[in-house]
Amino acid sequence: MTSYKETPFLQWKLFPDFQRLVDQTSPAIAVPAFEKIIEAAKEQFVAIEKTFEPTWDGTIGKLTELEDEVSRAYGILSHLNGVKNSPDVRTTLEKIQPEFVKLGLMMNQSEPKFKALQTLRNTPESWSQLDSVQQRIIDQTLRDMKHAGIGFAAGSPEKKRFNEISERLSQLSLLFGNNVLDATKSFKYIVTDKSELSGCSDTFLETLKKNAERLGEEGYCITLDFPIYGPFMMNCNNRELREKIYKANITKASQGSINNEPIINEILTLKSEKAKLLGYETPADLSLSVKMAKTLTAAETLLDGLLQSSLPHAKQELKDLSTFAEKELNQATPLQPWDLGYVTEQYRKALFKYDEETISQYFAFPKVLQGLFDVANEVLGIQVRELDASEMSNKGITRWHDDVKVFEVAEQGQVKAYFYGDFYSRPSEKRSGAWMDVVTTRFKHQDGEVTLPVAYLICNQAEPQSENEPSLMKFRDVETLFHEFGHCLQHMMTTVDYAPASGINGIEWDFVEVASQFMENFCSEPEWIDRLSGHYKTGESMPQEMVTALVKGREFMSGLATLRQIHFAKVDLSLHSRFKVPTKEGEPTVFDEDARIAKQTVLTPRLPEDRFLCSFNHIFGGGYSAGYYSYKWSETYSADAYAAFEEAKAKNGVQGVKSMGKHYRETILALGGGTPPSTVWKQFRGRENVDIQALLRHSGLTK
Repeated sequence: MTSYKETPFLQWKLFPDFQRLVDQTSPAIAVPAFEKIIEAAKEQFVAIEKTFEPTWDGTIGKLTELEDEVSRAYGILSHLNGVKNSPDVRTTLEKIQPEFVKLGLMMNQSEPKFKALQTLRNTPESWSQLDSVQQRIIDQTLRDMKHAGIGFAAGSPEKKRFNEISERLSQLSLLFGNNVLDATKSFKYIVTDKSELSGCSDTFLETLKKNAERLGEEGYCITLDFPIYGPFMMNCNNRELREKIYKANITKASQGSINNEPIINEILTLKSEKAKLLGYETPADLSLSVKMAKTLTAAETLLDGLLQSSLPHAKQELKDLSTFAEKELNQATPLQPWDLGYVTEQYRKALFKYDEETISQYFAFPKVLQGLFDVANEVLGIQVRELDASEMSNKGITRWHDDVKVFEVAEQGQVKAYFYGDFYSRPSEKRSGAWMDVVTTRFKHQDGEVTLPVAYLICNQAEPQSENEPSLMKFRDVETLFHEFGHCLQHMMTTVDYAPASGINGIEWDFVEVASQFMENFCSEPEWIDRLSGHYKTGESMPQEMVTALVKGREFMSGLATLRQIHFAKVDLSLHSRFKVPTKEGEPTVFDEDARIAKQTVLTPRLPEDRFLCSFNHIFGGGYSAGYYSYKWSETYSADAYAAFEEAKAKNGVQGVKSMGKHYRETILALGGGTPPSTVWKQFRGRENVDIQALLRHSGLTK
């Protein structure tokens, strides 16, 4: 029975042996290993199923170790798919993922488990002996089991169909993400005449040259991964070339063998069928039933309120940009979508005197990282330090890439957690964006031993230009690093003893961004900007004018930025509620729905060929379907949470900030998914409601 454990996917406690694992992902090795793991898990579950009793230890307690083992093994494969993508990893995942879905369904559709939990829930004497975290876990487990199809009779056509849909949706989500990665990877535009790239800095031209060399080309190569695409669209004076690259970006993954449109339609059709099988009107109703917002109306009311607040500001911003473009850049208006990034950057330079690249020379990665850890220490009382090579060797820690760093997290001399940091972009094997993920979850074993939490922190900033130079970070990279570290903190600083509610587990999706967005606020504080920055060559302080420009930058074009987020959120909710997937030629498509909503939320002309939805990974390849609004929902709370620190500082200075940091650490960071977010919020803020004014004020939308 234990032979299934003889694989590096399971032979580890806190630190997987990644050096060995990267060579273990080929289907020939990994598929048989995972088949054994899944088979063993099924056998163990069937054995446990016969012994369920209506107590905590007789239900959730019995399953913790098994569930932990399964999620650990699968987590590694999923992680390598994101940071070390290859045909091998993909094929293995495509073969194995449906089997994991089946295993999950089997465990969540177990009658004995459901009956034992229901009996426990309905026996006041037993129920009252559980602590509030255990009670919440049981309520959530019963709810999740209902959403996993426990209500369907064994052998019924409904159950069969429900399970087919669940498996197919997991395949489609994987396929969607792979198509986006392939489309991003396959596009390259070579420029041989340097004059076509006027406006691009020497440093960026050097990056484009290296990009060409990496792909075996001569000249300058433009690709669609963000560290290339973003700076190009913001700085290149060549309008025709910007238009070409912009159009390539908004049509990626929408043609030929990697066209995501049919996948989107199938995903929406299946989600709708799944929701109806579970007794919900729409997929949005199903999704929102487990979130803090609870209803479509609540989510849309927030978005409509923000739309009203930001629209007048956004219109004025576009007017200012248009005037600037005509007068200073001699550019025709109305501005087109491929002009917006460019004109905004030129306008910002004119207003604040500094371009993004000059600013990045003051944000050397080692300095920023130290500044981030200083915030953790001085505000929250949490100490972070990087492990050196000999410490890693002693702990048996290996990495999936030489650039990966490993950190220890402690509090009052006690080690609380660890995390891996993979910070640089590697477009050939690493998916774009930034994310935090789980290596291990904190939980207390039956023998009293505690597994420490370990996290992944993944970013995609530009790599160092040479061995002697650090990675230079754009300001948004700095904010992203703080954001993802906020997620890590909530995972690592949890005090919950039960895995299903420990760290980020069990936190409502629209509250889980609070801890991450909260951290971004420090990037707009003048004294912290001073601490994070210094010229990478001379070490001299960032000029005061530049600091002021960054602080003001939070308000710069914030109306248009808010509209952009509202647009994504409204499209997402609409596609998962009112929209009907076309069944014949001529009926409105997902792109028509996107265009319809854009009439309210997008102020520049929208191209008929816009296929942005084909690369909207968050909602079709990730977990944000009917949940993208969560970013804005959470942001109202994170801004109000930061306002508590502003108030404490105004009242009691540094000491006030420290004691508020301790309070924040003991509530939002500690309580994880074990306490309802409304209760966590009330404990932290001393009131039930959230004050939306804090967000509007921070964004400059109250002026």
